[in-house]
Amino acid sequence: MTIFPSDEGDGDNSDVVPGVDPATAPLVDLQNVTRTVILPDDEELHILRGVDLQVRVGDHTAIVGRSGCGKSTLLNILGLLDVPSSGHMSFEGTPVAKLGNNARARLRGSSIGFVFQQFNLLPGRTALENVVTPLMYGTAREFWRRNQIGMDMLDRVGLSARAGTQPHMLSGGEQQRVAIARALVRRPRLILADEPTGALDVDTGQAVMDLLDAIATESGAALVTITHDLNVAARARSRYRLDAGVLTPAAALAEVGA
Repeated sequence: MTIFPSDEGDGDNSDVVPGVDPATAPLVDLQNVTRTVILPDDEELHILRGVDLQVRVGDHTAIVGRSGCGKSTLLNILGLLDVPSSGHMSFEGTPVAKLGNNARARLRGSSIGFVFQQFNLLPGRTALENVVTPLMYGTAREFWRRNQIGMDMLDRVGLSARAGTQPHMLSGGEQQRVAIARALVRRPRLILADEPTGALDVDTGQAVMDLLDAIATESGAALVTITHDLNVAARARSRYRLDAGVLTPAAALAEVGA
């Protein structure tokens, strides 16, 4: 039996926090957030230490750090894929700790778009089929109009003529544009880009960032870029350095790369 999505939701409203004004609250607010895991020998590994970060609608924020500094863990927390060990995190004024797994998944699906370094496109499916995948879990309107919405998004990234092409027949830059179209197809309020140019040459990477910046600005979404590339970080209006799990603001680009 095939079950189609519904606009009604699943009826679980227990995680909704009343009295919150999303218009005045930051889109994402992290206060003294930590992430700690217990190793097999019972030692504690402190991945994030007292992270403070606010991201508002329309912001473009870059977080720069070396491998192993906690960037992926911070991305997972910002993307509601993981939760802090301690501290406070809210999304549009709603404390994430008060959201159950289903509520976090719904919020992530409707409000957050991910762009990854390795594209993560589904093999054996066309560019259009990849782009419309998030719409399979959206509202009834999104589901029934998924092909038109997907084509509109592919046209926005300049790939409508490649809609029927499978990923292995696309260049690296084209694959990343398909990934961007997929990330933005539900018009998320937060875009998380994890090393979005890491697998691309310099010129293609610049073109991809131009596109990502333009679409984020056009839609009013907040863009958070996780990167080790100072040229990518230079595009952001606010920049941070993550080192050994500690996040510090950087007023100048030189401070980011220090």
